[in-house]
Amino acid sequence: MTNLYKLVIQSGTGTGTEFPLEKNELFLGRDLTSDLVINDPEVSRRHLRFVLDGAAYRIEDLGSTNGTFIHGQRLTAPALLKPGEIITLGEKIVLRYEVISTDPNATVVVQRGVSSSTQPGPGPGVPPASVPPPAAAQAPVIAPPPARATPPISAVPVYQQPNIQAPPPGAAPKKKSPALVIILILVGILVLFCVLPWIIIDATNSYCSLFPGIMNMFITNACPV
Repeated sequence: MTNLYKLVIQSGTGTGTEFPLEKNELFLGRDLTSDLVINDPEVSRRHLRFVLDGAAYRIEDLGSTNGTFIHGQRLTAPALLKPGEIITLGEKIVLRYEVISTDPNATVVVQRGVSSSTQPGPGPGVPPASVPPPAAAQAPVIAPPPARATPPISAVPVYQQPNIQAPPPGAAPKKKSPALVIILILVGILVLFCVLPWIIIDATNSYCSLFPGIMNMFITNACPV
């Protein structure tokens, strides 16, 4: 019987990693020169030493800062490991010690698939069973997309431009006749030189001073001589 030894990280940095134990003496730590390297701050540079002692490994803590625990008990002296024991480094790194026993003389059973060449052929006179051809793959029928309903076109009212009638052309201004112009001029002269002075004379009662003879002719002793 041959034993195979290994450590499996159960939790912490590198969970699932397996370390085979193949030497008589191995060192575990954070230092890259260690045989088993676990790069975690809780692991010391040289944390553990494994020494093969007969059919099992003996574990020894090398004065690590965060300590080594087996099933929750701190390791203070070298101890012989048993298959399935749980090793804890610090608070997060959990390892499981496994031992696998193998017999090098054991016969290995190999399962082989039955090849078509070893299958017995059909008996004489028996025609080989016809293998139906594979059904042609039917192309999927893609339904045409539903036609979109065309919204009814509402009648758009035609804008009618209002009929704007041009105003009738205004009558051309009548020209004043020359006779009318002359009459207006004469009336203006009459008002200016007759009516207006008469109004002034009447307002100032200047008849006697201006026309004493005419006044006495029409009215006796109207104006004193």
